[in-house]
Amino acid sequence: MANALPQLDFMQAIKLAWSRVKETTGRSRRSEFWWAMLVLCVGGGIVGAILKAIPYLGFWLYLIVYIGILVISLPLFMRRMHDVGKGDGLVKAYAVVFACYLLVMFLTWLFWHIGWAATFVTGFLTILVSLALAVIGIILIVNCAQDGKPEANEWGPSPKYVDGPAPENPAQ
Repeated sequence: MANALPQLDFMQAIKLAWSRVKETTGRSRRSEFWWAMLVLCVGGGIVGAILKAIPYLGFWLYLIVYIGILVISLPLFMRRMHDVGKGDGLVKAYAVVFACYLLVMFLTWLFWHIGWAATFVTGFLTILVSLALAVIGIILIVNCAQDGKPEANEWGPSPKYVDGPAPENPAQ
């Protein structure tokens, strides 16, 4: 019979997520995912708000921060999707759409700085890409909120459920 390990606390989850920042294989528990996403989103939001206040250079630093958040969060999303028994195709689609969003942001910024009015095309693309990001993001969040599969799957054994008594250190 499979027994559930206790939820990871904040520090365990952050340490585990950071130690696996480059791993796109395997599985991640909900607690590891949500605590790490909280740190990324809140930290990125605070840093982004500060950077946006810097004239000229702030936009580029802001862009670099959000690309960094995307790069750090993608493997975490992949491992979380693996834990619920799904592949990582949706995460890759989100990354491509996010890259398109950044490109549209850059083009809008460029057109504004060279004196062109924001065109209908950049406005339409911004709306289209934003809607695609929202839809894919909602689907990802719904999947990531589900409990992981207790049985082993093609991405490895469950990080939450163990056979026999639960070990002393749940972070392992």
